[in-house]
Amino acid sequence: MDAKVGYGDLTIEQGLQELILAKTSIMEARYAMAAMLSLQLYEWLAGIDAEVRLIHRARWTWIKTLYLLCRYYPLLLWMVVMWAYVGNHSYAICQPAVHPIHAFLAPFQFFSQAVMLMRAFAFSGRDIRVLALLGFCYLGLVGLDIWVFCVQVQLPPWELFWALGGATGCFPNYGEGAMGLRIGYSMLAATLMDLISLAVVFIHCVKTRSHDVSLGRYFVNQGLTAFAFVSLVNVGTAITYFRPPRYHTGIGLPLILVIANIAACRIILELRKKVCPTESELARQHSFIVNNALRTRSTDSWIMEGP
Repeated sequence: MDAKVGYGDLTIEQGLQELILAKTSIMEARYAMAAMLSLQLYEWLAGIDAEVRLIHRARWTWIKTLYLLCRYYPLLLWMVVMWAYVGNHSYAICQPAVHPIHAFLAPFQFFSQAVMLMRAFAFSGRDIRVLALLGFCYLGLVGLDIWVFCVQVQLPPWELFWALGGATGCFPNYGEGAMGLRIGYSMLAATLMDLISLAVVFIHCVKTRSHDVSLGRYFVNQGLTAFAFVSLVNVGTAITYFRPPRYHTGIGLPLILVIANIAACRIILELRKKVCPTESELARQHSFIVNNALRTRSTDSWIMEGP
């Protein structure tokens, strides 16, 4: 008869394997948390000059509000996330903390997807049909994320805290029931929302021939680049949640939450740079136009040019 560990129906060998996997997952998740903090700080500092010129000095609009939420809500909340997940805590401390901290992660997707909605709506000429379509999809995504991040958020068993000697943070138990699968569904829903927003922009370009205009081409190219990058991260992470036992580690969650907001901030800044270039940027554009015109200047064969 096989011996059993302190909880469940695991043998001693299976229990040790689970314990080793748990310790490895904790360290990997903590490295991911620290890496995402570094990435956020880098992106913030690298774009602070453009942010001051294009965002802080501009009048208040919905886009300015969304930019500030996408930039500073994740950055400020990440300090709390680092305390909860990177620090070592007891089961008694984590039990009341795990649910609210996980719930505060839900707006990460609300803000970034709102940027994509407003971007597509504005580019379509504020078409009410586009707003209705994207608004319906957005409300569905918000409802799904509330269910994912705010409902039935549980800690791993207290025996795991005891076996780890308190060397763990307040991680939710993504291997309990369908919690890990719910995260995967949320990522796929975000990817679908991005795809719909991109399709709206592309269809509008084709119908109005806006793709022949510089700004129209820029909208499409920028949307394709952002969609490809964010979707690659979302789908790759979703797969890890659909394939046990890796889905209970939660390693990819920090990446998908942070990357979407960083991409949203970059989209806003790049669009504003395109519309409001600096004097040096205008000079470079004019120089490029002149040089390109001189290189492609055609000559009339009927004109006799002097030596």
